Amino acid sequence: MTNVRTQYREAYAHRTISRAHFKALVEALAEFKTGLPTKSRRIRSRAISAGKTTDLEGPESWKVIDPHSLAELEHIRVELLLTSEERRSCELQIEFRSGHISLNVSDVETGWGKSVFEDTRNLLGNLGITPKGINEILRRAYGLLDIFQNLLLMLSAAIFAVWLVGKGASYLFASVALFVAGVMPAMIRSYHYFFPPRRAQIIQETVLKSRNFPWAEATAVLSFLTGVVQLAKQLVAIVW
Repeated sequence: MTNVRTQYREAYAHRTISRAHFKALVEALAEFKTGLPTKSRRIRSRAISAGKTTDLEGPESWKVIDPHSLAELEHIRVELLLTSEERRSCELQIEFRSGHISLNVSDVETGWGKSVFEDTRNLLGNLGITPKGINEILRRAYGLLDIFQNLLLMLSAAIFAVWLVGKGASYLFASVALFVAGVMPAMIRSYHYFFPPRRAQIIQETVLKSRNFPWAEATAVLSFLTGVVQLAKQLVAIVW
């Protein structure tokens, strides 16, 4: 009989974390969802750098990074395996790479997968490892603008053409705003192409507190909202 496996996955933009963050995460996972009727629990961490791999198990497995130079770390992974009974288990994996952070939960007929996934998302946010609040909202909104940037540019050109035939200034404002919203993702990608960012470090001893406000993303989202408001004003004026 084949066991049914259910996967829950989510990826986050890279964020350099401190050694204290990583320690807090591993220790929190060691005590994670202790109310579940598990027969066994196993937590394991792995660190990889320049061909060197280190594995440790247990609540102090955060020390897996000690044999490595933090500047050369390429990959860190934390795993928590919750076993209900033979062939029924729920495995949680959190990976840190220079390009992204990923969360993966694999559930084999325990029914715990969704709960484990949601609680882990909250844990990562509360520890400050993944973005939350306004920054996360802006990141998601910017992702949509990035997908529809060609449509926004075409729409801005069409609205600009309408303004040229003698329509109100609101059409011009809407056209410019939507053009900025559409061109901003392309400008950022072009900038990164000509001036590639340095390889992001995965973990540091300490991370200085800073706002790290996503100004480029905020500008694109604000421009889009401005364009929509200007168009809405014109539509209301036409109706009334």
